[in-house]
Amino acid sequence: MAKSKTMTKPRAAKKGKKATTGTATGSRKVKAAVTSAAGAADTLGTTPVSVNPVTSEREPKAQPRTSAQIKSQTQTKSEAKLINSHQKQAETAALSPSVTVSAPVAAAPATARPGKSELFARALKAHQTGNIDEAISLYGAVLRQNPDQPDVWNNLGVALRRSKRLDASLMAYRRAAELRPGNAGLWSNMGNCLREMMRFDEAAAAHAKALELDASIKSHPFNAGLVYRDTNRFDQAVAHFDAALAIDPDYVDANWDKALAQLAMGQFDAGWAGYETRRKLADNPIRPLESVPEWDGKTDLRGKRLLLRAEQGFGDMIQFARFVPLVAKKAAHIILECRGELIPVMRTVSGVGTIVEKGAKLPPFDLHVPLLSLPYVLKINAPDLHRISTDPYISAPKGKQARLSPPAGTVLKVGLIWAGKLNPRDRSCPLELLLPLMAQKGASFYSFQVDDRRGDIAKLGAGALITDMGDHIHDFGDSAVLMRDMDLIITIDSAPAHLAGALGLPVWMLQLYTTDWRWMVNRADSPWYPTMRIYRQLSPGDWQDAIGYLKQDFDVLLQARLREILK
Repeated sequence: MAKSKTMTKPRAAKKGKKATTGTATGSRKVKAAVTSAAGAADTLGTTPVSVNPVTSEREPKAQPRTSAQIKSQTQTKSEAKLINSHQKQAETAALSPSVTVSAPVAAAPATARPGKSELFARALKAHQTGNIDEAISLYGAVLRQNPDQPDVWNNLGVALRRSKRLDASLMAYRRAAELRPGNAGLWSNMGNCLREMMRFDEAAAAHAKALELDASIKSHPFNAGLVYRDTNRFDQAVAHFDAALAIDPDYVDANWDKALAQLAMGQFDAGWAGYETRRKLADNPIRPLESVPEWDGKTDLRGKRLLLRAEQGFGDMIQFARFVPLVAKKAAHIILECRGELIPVMRTVSGVGTIVEKGAKLPPFDLHVPLLSLPYVLKINAPDLHRISTDPYISAPKGKQARLSPPAGTVLKVGLIWAGKLNPRDRSCPLELLLPLMAQKGASFYSFQVDDRRGDIAKLGAGALITDMGDHIHDFGDSAVLMRDMDLIITIDSAPAHLAGALGLPVWMLQLYTTDWRWMVNRADSPWYPTMRIYRQLSPGDWQDAIGYLKQDFDVLLQARLREILK
């Protein structure tokens, strides 16, 4: 696997959020949506700074902002409502890298002390242009002059949440709520923050308050639905997404998350159709190929060259490669596009004729379709998936050999992957929690980490317990060869988990409490990989039970292997 790339896959594609603004007239408040780092669009306040307590003169209003597309991790946009932060939701804070101010704010002369409205305008502009630390500092300066400004507290909360200072963010929202408890957007922002902190009950209560105050804003039910999604209550999540869609049927974020919830519940017909919404996500571009038609699953492919296009992450490509043999039976030639690190293993998929590295010049083709659209155009249902997934569909490349020298007495060789990317959420499991597996003789452990987390071995002084294979892994082909020589793979939710499953190897996967759609809920197996066993967190952030059950099964397996040797 390529360094820092092959360990994990991006989850669901991120979304762009649209910021909305209004005009300030009289005492009217101007609000805008801003995308937070966590993927929700928060509502920012752009209200004029309140009356100067010293001079009692009303300060001029800040310039209104224009609408702008904002990227986020996976969810919503908030429209004109004060800084209503959603986590994947809409925050009412003022900024986002792509939000712009309609007119530049002139800097104050160096000798003059800036007024409150000027400080606020500067803070808002910094927030909108992505200078979050500067915005936090300037919001603080405004509040030190007059702390009784709920919109400024709200914006500060949005900025703090974006910079992952969640405790301080929550306190800023609490201050805003004390000053203006009837602001629905503020409660939605607060719910987003609590959701990111995995304080789900409190998050649900905050979103319920937002809906009680104003259920007409589409981001409010959507943001509430994300709490139910993150707590694996997908039927309730869908009900909230439907409420958002009743307000705006074209709400991309709600359509997307509804589709993922349906897939998590095994509702494949509706789920695959909704999964096509990913094409509308701002951060999931599929470059247009307008000169050649896209295959719709109905057009006869006999005599045709079909291009299967790359998208999303390594794990997604491995997962959906199982559908290539199905379509290869219909076409004269299959051209598969993928990232370079995947080429060695994708060559082994039955039916692949030509491999093209993503970004390279494409050979001639007659039709094309994104790889991840195959289950939709092929109308894959649950029985189909079960049948297709019965046998391994990837193999280790020929010509490469593993060079392992396990210690004498080894009866079980175990590959380990414990860490991955931090976004959209950290799926890592601390390596120290896995060390108890190594207390008994007979098992040898091999690290498949290829990123900076390889250093965890030395930090824990575990070099005698774990052999670091990182220097021998340069692509997925290397990983496949080494995995083939393992008796068991223990991994987090990652691209290697998909690779081990596609190879048909025994793989035990540690899964977060908030599940990804493909692993579904309340099951220890996977319809995608028959050789996979899933160990799930039973409460947010707590690995104790999952690792406890895994260790019990591991001890049973190891003792069985040892008994076999003694026979």
